[in-house]
Amino acid sequence: MPNTQTFVLAGGQGQRLLPLTAARSKPALSFGATSRIIDFTLSNCSRSQLDHVAVLTQYQHDDLASYVHQRWGGLSCLPPANGRRYRGTADAVFQRLPVIHEGTPDHVLILSGDHIYEMDYRHLIARHVETDADLTISAIEHPVKDATHFGVIEVDEGFRVTGFHEKPSVPRSMPSHPDRALVSMGIYVFKTDVLIRALLANCDNAFGYDFGHNVIPSLIHTHSAHAYDFRDEAHGTPRYWRDIGTIDSYYAANMDVLHGQAPLNPPPVQLHASLCGNAHVAHSVISSGVRVEQGAVVADSILMPGVRIGRGAQIRNAIIGEGVQIPADFRTGWDIQQDRKHHTVSPNGVVVVGETPKVRQPVVVRFQLGRTRVARNRNLNIA
Repeated sequence: MPNTQTFVLAGGQGQRLLPLTAARSKPALSFGATSRIIDFTLSNCSRSQLDHVAVLTQYQHDDLASYVHQRWGGLSCLPPANGRRYRGTADAVFQRLPVIHEGTPDHVLILSGDHIYEMDYRHLIARHVETDADLTISAIEHPVKDATHFGVIEVDEGFRVTGFHEKPSVPRSMPSHPDRALVSMGIYVFKTDVLIRALLANCDNAFGYDFGHNVIPSLIHTHSAHAYDFRDEAHGTPRYWRDIGTIDSYYAANMDVLHGQAPLNPPPVQLHASLCGNAHVAHSVISSGVRVEQGAVVADSILMPGVRIGRGAQIRNAIIGEGVQIPADFRTGWDIQQDRKHHTVSPNGVVVVGETPKVRQPVVVRFQLGRTRVARNRNLNIA
């Protein structure tokens, strides 16, 4: 293995995952009962025996850094320098050029901290070295109808990159598969000198601050760029990879793991949860610290750490946010129109309860001497 510096980009807020990311960064979100999203990338780094790994953080830095230090030991978590902000993915690495200069690596590996997949990065780096590429982009086949959310790659027969379009409105399909596109996984390997020059040309000159929109397109036609096909060679199919960008993608990836459709092996963690009496849970992700009280029913849902489901509550097709306390007899996932009045509901109908619901006190009305007196909820206007 050549000397490689690895950066894990983990500074994003995840606006499309609100309210789950209101107080926690996207990479730090609970996932699959025993993990957080960033664990998959960091587990890949450990499995690949990468020695020099730095996590670049920004939004909710303290929370994410505390978790990484507790779970992964001595990894460096680096927020923006001197109170600045990262203006984009490339700018995050640009602000940490001193780390590169200090280590003098041969190559720099850029990873995203919000994807769910398993990869041995040594194979990717080996392919990068074998082809003597200036830049190697890890790529995977994806339905062309959904490719507008990714960088779309065009390659020749030898997988040399001939075109790159970040989030195109009309993605180009693969010539051999009209319904599929080759998309970037947000994983890049650079020759160190090529990366430094590209960051100076884009970020230092205020031309642009993003890998997908600026740095990668600027190199395609002037340098040797190759794509690494993330494929199961034995079966001839793309390997499992999910970008956690929306409520629906978060929910679907959790369900994939629950139903064994994702061949993932996150680091084992002891799970503590309790179901009381005749509580019923089916096809759901139950995280550590969850308690489901008697008579409650939970189906096709994700209960994040510390959730309590009250006696007799009925939860279906929902995500209950970390630490939320569901009151007794609460009901959600059964009437989407009613749910939309109080909670976030995804395009696919997943209800997100991001905070403890307020218990609605009944209005007690007493009739006395021809007058109506409100004994409780005095602030309500009752005609």
